Amino acid sequence: LTFNWYYGIISIYQFTESEFIMNIVLSLDIGTSKIAAVAFACGEQKNIAVLSAENSTTVSGLPAGRHEQEPEKIFNICADLLRQLATCGKFSPENVRSIAISGQMHGVLLADPSLRPLTNLITWCDHLTIELVAALDRSNWPVQRTGCYLHAGYGGATLAEMAKKHEIPANAKALTIADYVVAKLCGTIATDATHAASWGIMDVAGQCWDKELLDRFAIPQSVLPEIKPAMTELGKLSIDLGLPAETTVCLPIGDNQASFIGSCGFANNSVLLNLGTGGQVSLPVNQFAFMPELETRPLPFGGYLLVGASLCGGRAYAILKDFFRQTVFQFTGKELSDSELYKTMDRLAETTRVELDTDRRFGGTRLKPELRGAIAGIDHDNFTPEALCRGMMRGMVRELAAMVPQELRCHLSRVLASGNAVRKSPLAQQMITEELGMPCELSDNSEEAATGAAMTAAKAMNLL
Repeated sequence: LTFNWYYGIISIYQFTESEFIMNIVLSLDIGTSKIAAVAFACGEQKNIAVLSAENSTTVSGLPAGRHEQEPEKIFNICADLLRQLATCGKFSPENVRSIAISGQMHGVLLADPSLRPLTNLITWCDHLTIELVAALDRSNWPVQRTGCYLHAGYGGATLAEMAKKHEIPANAKALTIADYVVAKLCGTIATDATHAASWGIMDVAGQCWDKELLDRFAIPQSVLPEIKPAMTELGKLSIDLGLPAETTVCLPIGDNQASFIGSCGFANNSVLLNLGTGGQVSLPVNQFAFMPELETRPLPFGGYLLVGASLCGGRAYAILKDFFRQTVFQFTGKELSDSELYKTMDRLAETTRVELDTDRRFGGTRLKPELRGAIAGIDHDNFTPEALCRGMMRGMVRELAAMVPQELRCHLSRVLASGNAVRKSPLAQQMITEELGMPCELSDNSEEAATGAAMTAAKAMNLL
């Protein structure tokens, strides 16, 4: 077991397979707080090596509400993880056929033609464009083309703000962080529909940049990368990672679509519910359709995902945990650990059938940011820690389940659940089954997005 303290490796999982397996895809998932890497054996359709590193590249000292990360440092972490996979001893590097990547969506950076960053990565968490987005008239936004409204943190809004301030150099290219890493690996600049759509200025149905929106915001067409089909083979690996020179580098896909594929495969009969720090529900449809409260996102190889997101998600349970922590400390002077608090909260929730009616929208929703949370239905008997814990869990699940349209549920046969708030709570799994009326299964893969990117690349290369 090896740790690289410089890059902050936080976990390496060992596997028992002793034989070398043919046709390996190496895959990365570039998240906001963690970067994961897997070696996927195409024949056995499973990961034979998994490791991860902290994404410790967030820029400090920015104004409140700003969130940026350093692209070159992210690339260095990615390259180091790929080198460690190549030398992990679980497969022969000669059997690596391609490198696949998924990455955090919505964010954008500018780079020059030599891939020198001209800006930091301005991530999906950034609030630079709050005022710009608030001034938009949603009634005339072309959701039937974009599949979503424009939100703060979306690349289209960030580019619009830059264009307004004349901050886009003539030779610049706008890229997601995954696009940037791939370009550094093989020298080719491009993006795919899953990432392009996440910026909010793509004609999703037409599979091209939306010219009317580019004109509206004065975003130059030249700054936008060419949109190519998902997992296009962009080129051969051009840097030394201890891998064969003929290793193919594939165009990356968005982490939402990759997570869905890594959990549910390529079938269209499952809904994916993720409840971790955030919360998200994703369900596949064959035809483009826009529904309020949901975004329509393209899938690799055709079809779309309808995606609903809770801005608070699993953080609601963490907020309740912090409330209990402060209460205990104020009354007793004793500090309890997170693990002690969560264990007690789970036990309390499981020992009662009484639930308080909780609204966990502590930070509103994307469409109604002014909304706030509430606890309702309190009487003389039910105002207890048990009822509050159980009600909070129910509320988190119910908010996401309510985003699955009733008219589409008849086409779905199961719900796959992922995220620590579900994995660690049998009660949450039971509630998901109750709220959606279909069996809840846990995703088999611990790194769903990296696995989904590998599966997508393998399918594109006819290795599955």
